[in-house]
Amino acid sequence: MADWMAGGVAAAATVALLLSLVSAAWPDDAAGLGWKPHFIRHGDGNGGWLLKHAQCQILRYREYGWTAGFGVAQMDDGEIIVMGICAPRKSLWYGGGEDEITVAAFSRDGGDTWTDLEPVEGPTGRPLMLTCLGGPDLSVVAGDRWFSSDYGRTWTEHVPVPPAGNGAFFGMEGNPLVDRDAEGNAVRIAEIGYNFGPDGGYVPAEPTHAFVRWSDDGGRTWGDDVEPMAWRWQDTVDGRTYERGVSEGSLARADNGWLVAALRTDMPARFIESRHSDQMEGTGISISRDDGRTWSPVQTLFPSGRMHGHLLKLPGGELVLTVTVRADIVDGELASYRCGCEAIISRDHGLTWELDRRYILDEWEFFDSLNPVIGQAGHLCSTLLDDGSILTVHNNYLTMGMTLIRWRP
Repeated sequence: MADWMAGGVAAAATVALLLSLVSAAWPDDAAGLGWKPHFIRHGDGNGGWLLKHAQCQILRYREYGWTAGFGVAQMDDGEIIVMGICAPRKSLWYGGGEDEITVAAFSRDGGDTWTDLEPVEGPTGRPLMLTCLGGPDLSVVAGDRWFSSDYGRTWTEHVPVPPAGNGAFFGMEGNPLVDRDAEGNAVRIAEIGYNFGPDGGYVPAEPTHAFVRWSDDGGRTWGDDVEPMAWRWQDTVDGRTYERGVSEGSLARADNGWLVAALRTDMPARFIESRHSDQMEGTGISISRDDGRTWSPVQTLFPSGRMHGHLLKLPGGELVLTVTVRADIVDGELASYRCGCEAIISRDHGLTWELDRRYILDEWEFFDSLNPVIGQAGHLCSTLLDDGSILTVHNNYLTMGMTLIRWRP
């Protein structure tokens, strides 16, 4: 017994010494540690995987707590801005309610180094739909729609977000379409918004209402929105038919002029009576060949578990769609414990997508036995950098920070 106790005391002392050394060497603020080697998986089209080099880093607000990214953009001067929120109190689940602080950081070297994440004066809440309007001008939706004329350093002008045509709120998440002139200035913007109707909140059995609207003045005023009925469909389970719809969405203009929308789809009818809520929603694609006047029926890419799509168009015309993996649902069943972030590519203006050649940008195992499909992952945004790489910001809630991945398709 004495020998065992002596060994235990020695082991504890050794562990304490190691922890003290690590604590002394590891800064309290994890920001600024730079890129770390990272591998992404790329499907080979035959059920196998190829490994590709990438880079990863995690940014966190300097105070103890949870940090998440919601917007990223490379601006006209080459500088990158990333915006997010932090909740100073510690939580394994995202969000801090009234504690949330809007923060931003900047990089002048492609993300190699960043300024500290600092609170932003003006915008409050999640900074959504971050948009470069040309030159030093930016906009972001955080409470109101806010505008900056100095590359995101200050945000002084703001206007309310108009409600949707049905009188309820106009919720947003994703990325807008920005048509630009030869100098890169925004001349017309389109965005997708959603709500649950004028009579109440989220009801899984009811379809979500989604809208498209346009602005000709950088987002300060908006024309009437349109609710595409092509974004509705029927789904039947146990003899009962439900109407399904879409909510948040991202937009891109393909090289042939089509508008491509990546849409968050309502959960399949089979999950309505479950307690899994919006984790079981998915992602689909709709195309307009007449500048948004009419839309194709929604082509489902991922029925459940993958959402928060963000669209980018590459210089060669390929479309890249990044999605959050909240639950790895395949054929209606939980296929693995993986959460994370993935990307797929279309080479024909959004008509077809290379699902068997998808990119797994980040992944980790997570399982909550009380709620098997609630994933510690959510929300993402991407931007194309000058060197042709893509910077994707997503959130692995277990890290308590925002994850940045720099990669190439």
